[in-house]
Amino acid sequence: MIGRFVRWFGTLPNVVKILLAIAALFVLGLSVLLSPLMVFLAVVVLAVAVLALVFRALRGRPLKTWGMVAASSLVLVVLFSGISGALYGGGQPGGRQQERVASSGPDRNIVRQEKTVEESASEETLPAAKTPKPEPEPESESRVESKSEPEPQPVPKPDSEPKPDPSDSLAKRGKVVTVSRVVDGDTIEVSPSVEGVEDVRLIGMDTPETYGGEEPYGAEASAFTEQELAGERVALEFDVERIDPYGRVLAYVWLPDGSMFNDTLVSEGYAQVATFPPNVKFTERFLASQKEARNAGRGLWSFSDEQLCQLADRGNGIGEGTPDCSGSASTSTSASPTSSPGAAPSSGDLDCADFPTQAGAQGELDADPSDPNGLDADGDGQACEDSSGGSSAASSSPSASPSASPSASSSLSPGPVSGGDTDCDQVSGPIPTPPGDPNGLDGDGDGLACED
Repeated sequence: MIGRFVRWFGTLPNVVKILLAIAALFVLGLSVLLSPLMVFLAVVVLAVAVLALVFRALRGRPLKTWGMVAASSLVLVVLFSGISGALYGGGQPGGRQQERVASSGPDRNIVRQEKTVEESASEETLPAAKTPKPEPEPESESRVESKSEPEPQPVPKPDSEPKPDPSDSLAKRGKVVTVSRVVDGDTIEVSPSVEGVEDVRLIGMDTPETYGGEEPYGAEASAFTEQELAGERVALEFDVERIDPYGRVLAYVWLPDGSMFNDTLVSEGYAQVATFPPNVKFTERFLASQKEARNAGRGLWSFSDEQLCQLADRGNGIGEGTPDCSGSASTSTSASPTSSPGAAPSSGDLDCADFPTQAGAQGELDADPSDPNGLDADGDGQACEDSSGGSSAASSSPSASPSASPSASSSLSPGPVSGGDTDCDQVSGPIPTPPGDPNGLDGDGDGLACED
């Protein structure tokens, strides 16, 4: 076949031979440039030739022609793969060329620094005297650019997160106020006022009194409240009734730390539970705190029975008037609840409404027979009698706070009107005749004045 092609080519005119040679060179150059494509075509032809050889071998046909096609295709694959690798960097030569280009480029200083561990170790073992000291080379722009940029430093967090404003948590509890003055253990004054009232009585508990005769542990309770509340911002939470009969605000006092000061007084033994319906929202909580304090002997619960009998009876099995304290009225200093701020026992700041029992009022009268508070209106030595002359507990609203206010005095028995003679139309009679009947109210001399 090749001989026929040579003989045929020799019969062609010279011009045609030159054109054919030029065309062959052009095709060869184009195939070199398109060597990746030629590799693909040669692989396809090789695959077809192999399939044809298999098919013809199975049928027993001659394999010479397709064998030559497969061999030629394989040669072309190898040839054009080498050309493609040389031109487009697909093989090792291209890789070396890129390495040379990299080493000769502007980053040659960086490549020079990349030494193997063995080279570095061998250089370090050489004597220092024999190692020529290289002169410093000026830093190129490429080295400056190649230097690793410093890692971004984390932004330092503030030492502490901003603390939430206590007013935010207090506002969720109720009206936020400032304690301007502590009156005693369970009574405070606040600013701004609540509905024009500054005096606040804590609900649900009762501390020992310090006015009208100090009860055991009263001074300690007042000092504790002073320490914890004076000048503090607190929240006032209200119950069913907001104002007691003595004109004071009734409230639960919440501190910024989320604790209720009413409950703290009970749990620390500074107060006993005193429940006055309908303000009973936290009664169960107070009773549980009192039980824990009582079992632990904390605060007033560490006192003797005699001392506990000097406290007010709030339904906790202690205080005058209870079965175990039936004889304590004459020895008790006073069971009077807290009076309003600024009151003094000698200035008539107590009245019958301030005593839950007649025995308490009688104890106050026995302590000071001069009766500066006017508890014995008829002068018969019995304090806070009713209009029939018998003794009874002082009347008080069930919702009233156990402490009293001097501004809310209302004696159980009418007394003479000061500032002149008293007529029967000035009192609600009949009443026991005052000693000596200075106003002539008992006309029939039967001991009862102002009868119909």
